[in-house]
Amino acid sequence: MSYRQVLVLCSVLLTTHRVQSGAMQAIGVQNALYEVPGLGNRPLFIKMYPAVENYQSDLYEVYAEPYNYDLRAASAVAILQGEGESPAKGEVVFFQRHPPTGPILIQGNLTDLPPGKHGVHIHHSGDMRQGCEKLGPHFNPYLLQHGGPTDPLRHVGDLGNVEVGEDGTVEFTRVDPLLSLGGRSRGIVGRAIVISANPDDLGRGGTAESLVNGDSGKPLACGVIAYIK
Repeated sequence: MSYRQVLVLCSVLLTTHRVQSGAMQAIGVQNALYEVPGLGNRPLFIKMYPAVENYQSDLYEVYAEPYNYDLRAASAVAILQGEGESPAKGEVVFFQRHPPTGPILIQGNLTDLPPGKHGVHIHHSGDMRQGCEKLGPHFNPYLLQHGGPTDPLRHVGDLGNVEVGEDGTVEFTRVDPLLSLGGRSRGIVGRAIVISANPDDLGRGGTAESLVNGDSGKPLACGVIAYIK
């Protein structure tokens, strides 16, 4: 689909069918057909992101057949290794039944971490040549401030905290509505997941750093997210 056609789709959507939804909620329009100039009758799938006052307008992702991406279920894994002298290691698996818009199931198993809470984030870069500290900022395609995983406005890469037991291990499972294994603007494959030294304050710390990374400190471990064949 060309850039011009995408603009036409967005224009038709905003002028003929204003979608009212909860923040970050995907809305499927599976049984409705829309007359799209130049494309005919097409089913549309819309995902909405709310406006940020004095910062950005409403954002919409619009999908229309024929799709130019793979609709089959996808899975990916990140094998984490410690940064510097940290012995931390583990793996995090991602599964998405309906790419690119459906929620992602995340399952992790980490060992040799200090007990307590640690922030978990996806960073923009997946280039590990200079270690975990050189992976760029949190993955944030919509240029929003830092928040928690259930906040209506957050970085796409904000996954909150995990709490490590006294034995240095943690297993966790969660579902995230924003990540995608299907590429596009929210695609995480090829990026890196990082476990930080400190807890993530979820943007509520009252400092400038809190709104950037939750004051979560330096990385303890990281790994590149790659597709599972």
